[in-house]
Amino acid sequence: MRLKVLGAVLAAALSSASPAAAEWRVYEARHFQIYSESGEAKATELAARLERYDKLMRMATGIPDDNPAKVRIFEVASTDDIEKALGVSNTGIAGFYTSNTFGPFLLTPRKTDAGGRYFTPLLVLQHEYAHHFMLQYFPATYPGWYVEGFAELVGSSTMEKDGRIMYGAPAKQRGNDLVTYWIPLQELLAKDTVRDFDNYGQGWAITQYLTMDPVRAKQLRTYLQLLNAGKSNKDAATTAFGDLSKLNAEVRMHVSRGSWIVRPVAPTIATPVVTGSRALSAAEVALLPELMAFDDDSLDVIKDKSDRDREVKRRRALYDKVQEKAARFPQDPFALTLLAEAAAVNGDKAGSAAAANRLLAIDPGNVRGLVRRSLLLAEESQALSGAARSAKAAEARALAVKANRANPDEALPLYAFYQSFRLAGETPSAGAVSGLEAAVATLPDNDEMRLALVEEYARAKRWSAAIAVLAPLANSPHDSPQRKSARERMAQLQAAAGSPTTAS
Repeated sequence: MRLKVLGAVLAAALSSASPAAAEWRVYEARHFQIYSESGEAKATELAARLERYDKLMRMATGIPDDNPAKVRIFEVASTDDIEKALGVSNTGIAGFYTSNTFGPFLLTPRKTDAGGRYFTPLLVLQHEYAHHFMLQYFPATYPGWYVEGFAELVGSSTMEKDGRIMYGAPAKQRGNDLVTYWIPLQELLAKDTVRDFDNYGQGWAITQYLTMDPVRAKQLRTYLQLLNAGKSNKDAATTAFGDLSKLNAEVRMHVSRGSWIVRPVAPTIATPVVTGSRALSAAEVALLPELMAFDDDSLDVIKDKSDRDREVKRRRALYDKVQEKAARFPQDPFALTLLAEAAAVNGDKAGSAAAANRLLAIDPGNVRGLVRRSLLLAEESQALSGAARSAKAAEARALAVKANRANPDEALPLYAFYQSFRLAGETPSAGAVSGLEAAVATLPDNDEMRLALVEEYARAKRWSAAIAVLAPLANSPHDSPQRKSARERMAQLQAAAGSPTTAS
């Protein structure tokens, strides 16, 4: 899911491609940008499958198909490359989903080396896209078993030759988990956190049963509503489901019988599925490993000094690599864009400004160049006072407005416009706050923008709104510095609001 790149730079993402391999291209579909060297036929087939799964999830959840945020999908050679991207080994991780300033993306393999015959690359991709769909279109408070259970439910669905999807098909890849591990639901549903492997196999079994049984499906909706209203896991579960021992017996019986409720669904999608493609520039191909390893989460949330020092070192090494490669492509807009962002993440404001200025000299209307310059100017205003500070803030604001006019659908110009007030110590206008709200709605998995909105609501003493916006971070099923920091802030907000509830 949101497994951030914490280890070494993805140096091997391209290493397994032979000199004679097909060129890297990006294929455009309605909901996806697929970066692949597999060739047009395979990329189109993959896009069609993914578009059908997107339609399935919209049919299942009632989410409309307006202004979709495209997900970048990077196909690498194998699961070895996935682990190298994360800086880990022998973990069984076969793919991950996350988001940064460039938007949400998935890293997925063309082949899987472990997990048995059911653990296919398509299963991995469907699972990770389900995570994106949940976080993008209905971010809220969810227990870990449901986050992974929902992804397994969708990911395990199979596609027939006629295009129908068998929604609810058994998660055969989790068979051993279900046999080996089982926590009674009266215990599992009362826990704040559980082991990851319980979230997958058992999470799938619970989610499959609660989703497909008409009576229990209504109770599931009530349960999730109660969690988001601030109820504890235990209180929400007992209120919604009643006798948890009885529910445990029902789910166990459901699993042991193996008589799954499977629904054939025939989602229709627009054609042609791939609306265009282009070859990546030489700079883009060279910088793909750095792009896939780029992380711009705030370091402020990493409290442990050794962890922070390790991440600072990793980011510096990545920045050095970006500088080295970008120098070979001084006129390439993508190289300059990544260089400006990597410099900013490493605190090199002069380097970031220089890269952004060069980018704008090549392309005066470049949205990312305008946004980066706007944010840098807003930061510069902090060291000024009086008329000089106001003038610098106004300059930053003008660039944000120009970026917004260049692409009104982009979230980053709205964020830059808001920051042109906040960083200058000025009270943001109503329009700036509305813009920030729209930016978070467009890219809900961007932690930086989400936290800015939390603090904006807190300053206005809109405690309930601040708590609601912070909840998806504070209630993440995966432990991380971001979650720990969000829970600490949640406690402060709840104390200010006089709320007795805690993060679930």
